[in-house]
Amino acid sequence: MEKYKIIGWDIGGANIKATKIIYNQQKQKLETIKSVSKFFPMWDQNLNPKAIIQEIYHNLAEADYFAVTMTAELADRFSTKIEGINFIVDLFKNNFTNKKLFFFNNQAQLFNPLEIANNFDRLLELAAANWSVSAAFAAEFKSDFVLFDLGSSTIDLIPVKNHQIAARGRTDVERLKEAELIYLGLLRSNLSNLTKNIPYQGQMVDVINEYFASTADLHLFLDIITPADYSVSPADNGEKTKKAAAARIARMISLDLNSISAGQLQLIADYIYNQEISLIYSKLLQLYSRFSLDYKIPLMMNREAALFENDLKMRSDFNFISLEELIPVLKDNTLTTTAAAFLLLKKLTKTDLTKLKELAND
Repeated sequence: MEKYKIIGWDIGGANIKATKIIYNQQKQKLETIKSVSKFFPMWDQNLNPKAIIQEIYHNLAEADYFAVTMTAELADRFSTKIEGINFIVDLFKNNFTNKKLFFFNNQAQLFNPLEIANNFDRLLELAAANWSVSAAFAAEFKSDFVLFDLGSSTIDLIPVKNHQIAARGRTDVERLKEAELIYLGLLRSNLSNLTKNIPYQGQMVDVINEYFASTADLHLFLDIITPADYSVSPADNGEKTKKAAAARIARMISLDLNSISAGQLQLIADYIYNQEISLIYSKLLQLYSRFSLDYKIPLMMNREAALFENDLKMRSDFNFISLEELIPVLKDNTLTTTAAAFLLLKKLTKTDLTKLKELAND
């Protein structure tokens, strides 16, 4: 085969992502790469993911191979993880019968449908495996680091040593215990989970335990993200503006924009953001306590994690590395799905991925 056309998929609980690569084996060059991401609420049983997957596929055009990873098995539409896993596996098996399908497990190993059919343990290993795919891909390019991958809903902190994943956890519950997974994201996290109370007029006021505002509102209000980055639905289904975000934040202590000053609101936002950075920092310290505390093992950041770099540097002398600088092909593409496509390419062709950091120039 002269050209390998591969699509890497990440079927998430809130987003469905894909990246297509075309690799010219004769010239040993990466010809094209393109990523697509679409919001899809997997928890809504009235919606069928088949339509959006097919829409993305038509957008990316023809491919011979699919490499699939997932986190959507945890969505509310499924009563168990295994039900969700089988749903996603069948979704691809039944609708893309002419494709050579592969699925990643939580050790970044690839299996075809026959290898996982009716194998409960092997199927269960497909659950929430995208973190290992990202780390295994990054490990192709650097020997020792901690991958700091910030997404819309979670943060993955994955240690890599000697080009091998050194995570202690495999499942989500194991990774939560080991500070390798934080359910805190750039956009979708409930702000009331970040703090029990906030300062207002000289006192600490208890936060209402309700979903009034998200981290997207906090980060928009603080100019960490732009309205264009606000890709999720606001808690009130309202506007994605700084004023609307401010109103949602004020609602956390039963106020509105008529009853709180701009200065008071700024102080509240700064306080909550400090709680957010403190949480990330404490998890980093837990993780780094396995190693020497001189922070020589670098944190390898995706572009979203880099938004917090300066604030984390103020706390400790972390050594940061940009994923996009190390692997330029990631600049305009999605990490998990690019990783999925590249790792399948390596399995099929034994290609040295370090030679494919950039697109071919010709």
